Amino acid sequence: MQLPATDWRKHALGAVMVLAMMLGGGAASGLWTDSVLEGIILLVSAAVLADPDGEPIDKRVLWLVGAIACAVLLQLIPLPVQLSEAVRPDLLLRAREGGLALSPISTDLGRTLGCLLYVAALAALFLAMLRIRGEALHGLLPFFLTGVALNLAVAAIQYGASSQVEIATALPFTVTAGVFANRNHLASLLYASLPFLIYLATFRGKGILAGLGMLCVLLILLAAGSRAGALIGIAVMVLSTLFLSLRSRVGLGAIAGLVAILGIYAMGSWTLLETRGIEDLSRMQMARTTMEGIGDNWLFGVGFGTFARAYPIYQDTSEIVRNYVNHAHNDFLELIFEGGIVSVVLLLAYLGLVIWQVASARYNLFQKAAALSILFILVHSVVDYPLRTLAVAVPFIYFNALLFHLGIRPKDRKTVRRILVRHNGRDIQVPIEAP
Repeated sequence: MQLPATDWRKHALGAVMVLAMMLGGGAASGLWTDSVLEGIILLVSAAVLADPDGEPIDKRVLWLVGAIACAVLLQLIPLPVQLSEAVRPDLLLRAREGGLALSPISTDLGRTLGCLLYVAALAALFLAMLRIRGEALHGLLPFFLTGVALNLAVAAIQYGASSQVEIATALPFTVTAGVFANRNHLASLLYASLPFLIYLATFRGKGILAGLGMLCVLLILLAAGSRAGALIGIAVMVLSTLFLSLRSRVGLGAIAGLVAILGIYAMGSWTLLETRGIEDLSRMQMARTTMEGIGDNWLFGVGFGTFARAYPIYQDTSEIVRNYVNHAHNDFLELIFEGGIVSVVLLLAYLGLVIWQVASARYNLFQKAAALSILFILVHSVVDYPLRTLAVAVPFIYFNALLFHLGIRPKDRKTVRRILVRHNGRDIQVPIEAP
């Protein structure tokens, strides 16, 4: 039996999401797995976008996506060398000397072209998710949770073994946590699932299953030993409980159970932080060095994807260690360093749109769960770079699609009050709409 158009699009996009969450956990650039995933994402998204039966897309979102693509393309266009000479240090200029009158903004065209493909794939996926119907987009949640469950299963085997289990040959990166190369990025994916698990537990009548899922997520977060994951995991549980559970019609016992889980997890996280320490001086130093680079390249940036090439120019000799710095471990600073003032404008525009959508989605608790997941990944991006991995970036795109989708945005709820009316000798309450 042939599936309706909406069904095939949902299953195709859901399969892409699970595939990305299983193969896109590498933290290095230039991985063949990322290239294959980007190609699959572009093909599937193009098929969905080509289907004439689709939902309209918010014009503000289209403008923002177009502006992001143009920001990357601008760095590839040859411009007069004098522009770079006026706003760029000599060490970066020498790397591109060749006697030409024109030169692109990017200091490494290959890296920036790779970023363009990455951005194009995610932008196409975002628009494709916005085009499917609201119920189909809602139906992608089981696919997301399937990807989370598979990562939990792999991580449980790894952390349950007597020695750390690593997979070094199946993929072009060494798998150390779940199917991720970086345990912090696994933590980012796991705690992003918590608002949806709490939503299912309190509003969809799946309390036992969702409760077991939350317990597994929290245990793996502690086992992974991610400091940022431990801290943000507490915040996820607190805020998700406050913004979601306390507005539902669940009993006092369910809310008390969530609070008990939160308390146990908080004690475990505190023990972890006492043994490992909170402050990381190396990341503070990287942030200071990155801001120095921003000061020299604030207008155009050094080129998206070129951080590892430009950063050593600003390193102090005391900061140079055995392992080179491939990322700033602060995605906001890294984006500004690479993209200059344009990145600042785009970041502010995106954050402004998110805040606006959260305010307009005040009565849709499913969209509020998506907003919480977006918030926590952005918070983690202040101390890491989780969105540089497709296994986190693709679910992040899904969360944004839930927030910005026009088909699931609720209408403003009218205020309702009740008055007492005498009827057949009895006082009854009658609801009326307030003006």
